[in-house]
Formats: sequence, C-alpha cells, structure tokens
Amino acid sequence: MERTRMKELRGNRSQAQIAKLLNMSQQQYCNIENGKRGIKPKYFKIFELVFNEKINKLAPDIFLEEKTSI
Repeated sequence: MERTRMKELRGNRSQAQIAKLLNMSQQQYCNIENGKRGIKPKYFKIFELVFNEKINKLAPDIFLEEKTSI
C-alpha cells in the first residue's frame, strides 16, 4: 500500500533529503514510501520527528484501526 501521507508531507523535499534525515539510504526510504517495505519499530520515533506526524497516520497499513464496537 502506497503511503500517500508521507509523500504529501515530504512536499518539495527529495527522497534523498528525507532519507538522510532518517539515516537510511534513498532506496530504503523509497521502498517504505511506496509500501514495498515496512518500517522497523526502531524508526517509528524518528519518522514522527521528521514528519511531525504520528506513525499510525504516516503508515496506517501497518497498524490495526479499531472499528468494531462491543
């Protein structure tokens, strides 16, 4: 699943610029942004800091949303 929120928040910055902030390669970041790769939990906080957004909003596909009622 493509992570469109990451692309929106990246704005005019390149994938290479974001990858540098995240301390990973551009290819790793590209795969994460395009949903081809998951985000390791050790990166959650840094993603939140770089994008100023909660990780569950950046990558909703890796979190279960509670939509059931009891």
